[in-house]
Amino acid sequence: MTETPARPEAPWALRLVPPFPAVAHRIMALVSREDADIHELQNLVKMDPSFSAELLRFANSGLFAVRGKVQSLSHAIMLVGMDRVKMIATFVVLNRMVRSSLRIEALRKVWTHCVVTAVVAEGLAEAFRQTRDSAYAIGLLHNLGTLGLMCAYPEQYSCMLEVNREFGFDLLQTERDLFEIDHCLAGEHLARAWDYPEEFAVAIRTHHETPVSGEASLANLVKVSWRLSDTLGYSIFPESTVSNYEDLIAIMPGASSTPIGQSREAALAEISARFKEIPK
Repeated sequence: MTETPARPEAPWALRLVPPFPAVAHRIMALVSREDADIHELQNLVKMDPSFSAELLRFANSGLFAVRGKVQSLSHAIMLVGMDRVKMIATFVVLNRMVRSSLRIEALRKVWTHCVVTAVVAEGLAEAFRQTRDSAYAIGLLHNLGTLGLMCAYPEQYSCMLEVNREFGFDLLQTERDLFEIDHCLAGEHLARAWDYPEEFAVAIRTHHETPVSGEASLANLVKVSWRLSDTLGYSIFPESTVSNYEDLIAIMPGASSTPIGQSREAALAEISARFKEIPK
């Protein structure tokens, strides 16, 4: 009998991060199967009322332009598709995790930045040869380590952001000084602990590295997407990491037919419209 290797012990700074909810974990495992059954998924979703409500709200949003109201979970699942159910599960879990921290303005900016990055990544997915749902999910998850640390230590993390904003310290080094881990490595640990694909863990760990011109990968997509979010005015800090939207678009491996890939002005209009439809 082959023994499953034990998971490495969580870094001390992550021990207060809530575990991935069991129901959400089962939902994501089910929708990842090729033989996933819609009735089995429906029964799982029913076990989490808040997830059920979010799924129905999303199915009834303007994204799908459905005639009449979607009232049953089976209809909602058929409408949005299995992959998007996985994306909604990711959103619900992260939103639930950080909800109590969002009373602090500095931490609300972190969450907003993640959501905008998700929309940007989704809009550029085709250019990077990725699925839209994987792109949206990695956009949400790229700062998973930040979300985990701010959930576990909201006051301390908020103060650290304010000090960094005022004095311009190196963010990753300041995190290591305070928590003995930076948010890139913290996010990689959480992604593995929560059983996200290895490709996601790598993209989270490397997202602060410099984008590679012409590379079509999930990791490179997120490197470009969060920097584009900064240039659109959604940076966690006042100054943008990269000041030129067009320069970032120019290094993509392919062209994007969505507004996100056309111009900064078109992207801003798209973000504004999507915020009305994205699950809150």
